[in-house]
Amino acid sequence: MERPKKSGAVAGLPDDPLVEVLSRVPAKDLHRSKCVSKGWRDLIADPLHRKKLPRTLQGFFHAWDFINLLGGSRPPVDPSFAFLKKLPGIGNICLRDSCNGLLLFRHATSRTISYVVCNPATEQWAAVPSEHTPADYHMRVRNTYLVFDPAVSSHFQLVTICAEEGSLATVHIYSSETGVWKHSQTDWAEEEKQLGLWKGPNPQINGRVRGAPFFNGLLYVMLNNYQIAKVDVEGKTRGIIPAPSSMNNLGAYYGPPFIGQSQGHLYCIHEPPSQVYTRDFNDDRDLLSIWVLDYDTQKWALKHRVSRTHLFGSRFYTSDCDYNVVAIHPDSNMVFIFLNWKRQLISYSLDSKEVRALGTLEQDPGWFVPYVPCFLDFLSVVEHEEKLKGPGEQSAEDVARVGGGGQ
Repeated sequence: MERPKKSGAVAGLPDDPLVEVLSRVPAKDLHRSKCVSKGWRDLIADPLHRKKLPRTLQGFFHAWDFINLLGGSRPPVDPSFAFLKKLPGIGNICLRDSCNGLLLFRHATSRTISYVVCNPATEQWAAVPSEHTPADYHMRVRNTYLVFDPAVSSHFQLVTICAEEGSLATVHIYSSETGVWKHSQTDWAEEEKQLGLWKGPNPQINGRVRGAPFFNGLLYVMLNNYQIAKVDVEGKTRGIIPAPSSMNNLGAYYGPPFIGQSQGHLYCIHEPPSQVYTRDFNDDRDLLSIWVLDYDTQKWALKHRVSRTHLFGSRFYTSDCDYNVVAIHPDSNMVFIFLNWKRQLISYSLDSKEVRALGTLEQDPGWFVPYVPCFLDFLSVVEHEEKLKGPGEQSAEDVARVGGGGQ
């Protein structure tokens, strides 16, 4: 890519030092800095600079609050999402997922809007119309995943997987580019049989594993027999990854495994099986195992183990009941764990083995959603200007089609 001419954002100051300064300001302040001048706007929007600007994990949204990992009393974005005030039924939405700077909300009561996608850094939002699929709500498991890759496109997709009878699942795909839902069906058992991985029970999506990491253009969805399905943005299965060997004997007593991506690799974190009724409550052999996938061999390698005594103290705790692994840092060897009985978020460094308390909540969070800021406008210029025309009532059709906010 040919480097654009100097923006001249500040007279007499080269661009590179200014980018270094801007890389240290909070996400919301950086977005506002685009209004200083055309030079500043071009400097911040320059694709060659975007990687230097704050894009690392800044914290976690939970309910209507934010745990800031970068320090300071003021969060980098507005956790109350006041810019969504124009959305009908704002009190009936709940946070469900995030992907590369965008957040996904489920609208619980609207007949015309099923989801809301927003960018806290730019204060833009878009409402997604209902799927228009009768009988979907009888499905016992229904997971929706947000897919967004700003390096590829400014458009986002939603992938909804609904469990049906046996190993069948209905897949609904929404694209913000077309504004419509597409529907298809998959058979997990058939996919596993073709790869020689079928174990007997009908595989389905694991309702206890909430998220599905998205990278390299694929969603990695955990199935209930601890296989991981690779699903593309069209809802098609592109392969099945066997779980780590230590998960073969996991039973219902154990909490669900966590899968996530860090530094371009897929990770799986879980509590290995042992004799439930003969445990020593102070036994350091009860460990969390952290596995990383080798993409060339499609085999798992044990990267790290840590005892629950080291993490939590002398008392015996079980995953799912007492704690949950909620994230792995995308840029470093760090795991985040929520302690249910304390309502406390802690971090554990795989390098230093240090355990740190990051914040305590006043109420149960429901969902923890990691936040990495993105300054790409995911609404088109025409859509954004239409939404910001000024005072005037909007129809339900308008609201379901597009939203915007900010200054």
